[in-house]
Amino acid sequence: MTSGDTDAPTRALLEQENNYGLSDSQVNIVMQDKVPALSDSLGRLTVNKKDRWNIETKPHGHGDVHHLLHRSGLAEQWSSSGKKWAFFFQDTNPLVIHALLPMLGVSVDRDYDMNSLCVPRRGGEAAGAITTLTRENGESLTINVEYNQLDPMLR
Repeated sequence: MTSGDTDAPTRALLEQENNYGLSDSQVNIVMQDKVPALSDSLGRLTVNKKDRWNIETKPHGHGDVHHLLHRSGLAEQWSSSGKKWAFFFQDTNPLVIHALLPMLGVSVDRDYDMNSLCVPRRGGEAAGAITTLTRENGESLTINVEYNQLDPMLR
């Protein structure tokens, strides 16, 4: 998954390096959309400093990948070709790979539709968290909360 800023250089690098040994059919690129950037936890939009009538945008982020796979037809293509599993490595910590592959095996063995792996998080760290949010009526939802939204939610 690329963004408007990284798409052309990524494609150029893959071409220059001959897809690092992969065939063209083994490399699929989807470009994430841009969304309005928020300036604070109250949801205020970030306005361009040089043009107050222009709203700043940012790449949608990791969460967009599932929608992009559907919208691009890639998920259907993979399914039609007999692929059973997709492995997403969306982390900046390369050491996590050692835990992800065994987790994939457990997911296949137990026939999970989806699985997530979490590592301990320290307060103030720029890392999201799998979090259970509970309403006053007791209704709850377990979801990933992005790091920039977590601190304001805990206050």
